[in-house]
Amino acid sequence: MSGSFISSVRFQAKTGQEEVLIKAVSQFDVSQYPGCHSHQIVDAGNGRFQTTIVWDNKDAIAAARPELIKFLDTLRPMLDEISPELGVTDSISGPIID
Repeated sequence: MSGSFISSVRFQAKTGQEEVLIKAVSQFDVSQYPGCHSHQIVDAGNGRFQTTIVWDNKDAIAAARPELIKFLDTLRPMLDEISPELGVTDSISGPIID
């Protein structure tokens, strides 16, 4: 596998927004983010989704972070709150171990 770092975001679609959200998330273009190798969308059922992005390294995602936040901001109107602590997204990132 190319890349050594992954970022992942978990979110919940508002009722009735699932298809619109999938279409919007599918617009993510890896070619617009240097060091980005791939983008996957996981349908966890019941309106729950998670995306994963494979990056060259931690520096690549750090450089892309402002644009990633802008992209996520376009999705926020379609998302339900996960919890008061998390808001509408739950993101994690780290090195690929295996």
